[in-house]
Amino acid sequence: MDIEQALEHFRQHGTGTLATLHSDGSPHLSVVFASVVDDALWISSRQPLVKVKNIRRDPRVAFSSGIRPWAAVEGTARILEGDDILERLRTYYRTARGEHPDWDDYDRAMIEEQRLVIEITPARA
Repeated sequence: MDIEQALEHFRQHGTGTLATLHSDGSPHLSVVFASVVDDALWISSRQPLVKVKNIRRDPRVAFSSGIRPWAAVEGTARILEGDDILERLRTYYRTARGEHPDWDDYDRAMIEEQRLVIEITPARA
């Protein structure tokens, strides 16, 4: 399977498992929903979570989804935050679910929950 085939799988099956690395090298697994934006996977997360801390220290990650069919990618993650984070979170939501019924309410919740986006650039599938 090549990266484009894996991304196509994730467009249909976004729920999966994200693997990051603890400081001792052991794996940390999280069940997440990934949305495909351009040629990357985007995952909404919260600032204080272990997966975010792990990525800030070591950006190597893996993501897998499904059983049959299934796909997995390995790659590099980066944390998207800053002044344009609400627009990025809206892009994530639109890609995953379409339009939100109340964007102001959505924005308030994203700020309150300290949301950010994890962007994964796949290197291999």
